[in-house]
Amino acid sequence: MSKRLIYAEDAIDALAEIARKNFNLSDEFNHYLAGLLDADTEIRRLPSAQPEQRYTEEELRVFAHGISLSLLSKRSAQHWQYDKDTATEIEFLERLYDKVCADMKGGQG
Repeated sequence: MSKRLIYAEDAIDALAEIARKNFNLSDEFNHYLAGLLDADTEIRRLPSAQPEQRYTEEELRVFAHGISLSLLSKRSAQHWQYDKDTATEIEFLERLYDKVCADMKGGQG
């Protein structure tokens, strides 16, 4: 079975379109569909499939700045004396920096 996420608003819009066009459905089904679209129904209270942004843009900029300063320091140390553990830390910080930058662009991942 496919695990696809849909946005609650998209589902509501699709149901509203079905109700609007009526598609020669039974009165009972149209009544049921109208009930689904009421403001106080469960479908309107479903959480969105879109993840909430955990941090503000300003917080992400501060994170990116701190990571870049740490990278600068570690790269400088590597320049003078190579250390395998520092190289691993640099790789980690580079991946972390890329993630934070993606989040800043709206990629949240």
